[in-house]
Amino acid sequence: MTARYMPWEVEGDEVKRREFGVMLGTAIALPALDSAPKPSRLGIAEANRLAANVEDFARREQTVGGAALVQTAVDELEWAKAALETCAFDEQAGTAFMRAAGELATIAGWLAFDAEMHLLARRCYADGFALANQAGDDGLTVHICLNAAHQAITLSRTGRGNPYRALGLIGRAQDLSRGRPPSRIHALMAIREAQAYGVLGDRARFGRAVATAWRELDFALEHESPDECPRWLRFVTTTEIRSHEARGVGDLGDLEKAATLSAGLALEQAGARNAANYRAGWAAALANVGDIEAATAQGVSVLTDLEREISSTRTLKLLAPVCDAVEGYSDEFRQRFDVLARKVITA
Repeated sequence: MTARYMPWEVEGDEVKRREFGVMLGTAIALPALDSAPKPSRLGIAEANRLAANVEDFARREQTVGGAALVQTAVDELEWAKAALETCAFDEQAGTAFMRAAGELATIAGWLAFDAEMHLLARRCYADGFALANQAGDDGLTVHICLNAAHQAITLSRTGRGNPYRALGLIGRAQDLSRGRPPSRIHALMAIREAQAYGVLGDRARFGRAVATAWRELDFALEHESPDECPRWLRFVTTTEIRSHEARGVGDLGDLEKAATLSAGLALEQAGARNAANYRAGWAAALANVGDIEAATAQGVSVLTDLEREISSTRTLKLLAPVCDAVEGYSDEFRQRFDVLARKVITA
């Protein structure tokens, strides 16, 4: 089966590359510094407002995806960075505002990642690392490490990233988390590690990391209620761990097992965007084992969500194997897929 490139990945298509460059340039351009009111002094109230906006971005992203939100988040991040450069603040308020700005950089990076804007995502994560360091917030550093590792692993599957870099980031997160009680963070670190080993083809280390992820999740479910863990860890459920296990099994070449694991996901546990991702992964796994009818049925349901309510380039890209597989079987699927892909590069 010939790999299908998304339109913005075709190196020889100058028009499409220019269009994508314009979109990326617009997203990373600095807004005018007076585009939003900026106080002369930052206090706890400003830090709390920024933190509340981060929570709102995270909540909305779970419903509509990242592509619809990334511009607004990046604009607000630039405003926050400018405020830190020009406003007065005391130590307590300054630390709180830096922490909130670091969280904003992290969610902006995630939104950019979901929109397949990887240079922008890296820039946001770099801002996040700097702000976390200034605020002395190790928990925020761990969060960014795991997000950046996930991006590196995802890009490694197409030769655009380095799984060894991901392992380095995960190792840093593990060092900063030593001694923490049972928590979803330990399960997430382990499953990220498993993902990297899956891409590397290291079956033994993949298996050990997956076993650790399940063990740590069992501990967390017993000792940590969802209300006790940070908002960004509440998605770490049996469905999330299983979905990454399935993807890693597929990376190792066990396509039938990957399809079986994907079919067992409890989609009702997930938000709309995550559920669409899980179904897209299942559709791709089915396409990889040649079950075209089932892959098409699952894929169509995801296309419908992308047409109606979810704006996630990453979710669309997960369907690329289905688009390859349905050639000669479903012209409608390919046409709908291509329409959505063209919208990405002309937005």
